[in-house]
Amino acid sequence: MTVLFVIATFMVFVLIDYLSHRGVASDARAEMPLPEAATVEPVWVAGYQLPESFHYHRGHTWARPVDAEHVVVGMDDFARRLLGPAKEVSLPAIGTWLRQGASGFSVSVDGRAADLVSPIEGEVVAVNDQLREQPTLATDDPYGRGWLVKVRAVDLAANLRNLLSGSLARRFVEDAREGLDLRLMALSGSVLQDGGEPVADFAKHLPVPAWRRLVGEFLLT
Repeated sequence: MTVLFVIATFMVFVLIDYLSHRGVASDARAEMPLPEAATVEPVWVAGYQLPESFHYHRGHTWARPVDAEHVVVGMDDFARRLLGPAKEVSLPAIGTWLRQGASGFSVSVDGRAADLVSPIEGEVVAVNDQLREQPTLATDDPYGRGWLVKVRAVDLAANLRNLLSGSLARRFVEDAREGLDLRLMALSGSVLQDGGEPVADFAKHLPVPAWRRLVGEFLLT
């Protein structure tokens, strides 16, 4: 009987130790930070990078789900070329409530400021602090290290249904490229290379009023 009691006591302590370590491991996993930056394949549509795993707003911002209720948000390749290299990026404070399709962020380029819409409705739970010291990340690496904010979406599935992906996103970018080329041709031949390709940093070659019209039209602000 004594031997059985000792064995039973030993097994109880082993079980308690197992459960306690399992709980610690679970807590550690729960506290692991969600990945913000993504390594994307160079998929190109009409001369613009358009990763297929992202969801796109017609205001040229994107959302990338990282779990059942969180998304990372940024600008797309079209927006970053339209704006030019960022000199300053203004982001909302943590806890701010963003509305899908409403202005949520601001990018300043050579004294010109442009708003960007939020592709998702929800609460800002993290911001990309690297953009304070390196704002050009937002336009140099818009799908990776240049992400803007992380949002806890109130209804992620409904939000994503309002965005574009797959063939719809590709057609949208093709139409945007065609529309931009037509407007640049009307504005000035100096912003187009031979063959109709926009010159690098074409935005800085445009008068401020013309640039603002383009930004308002294509970024929906």
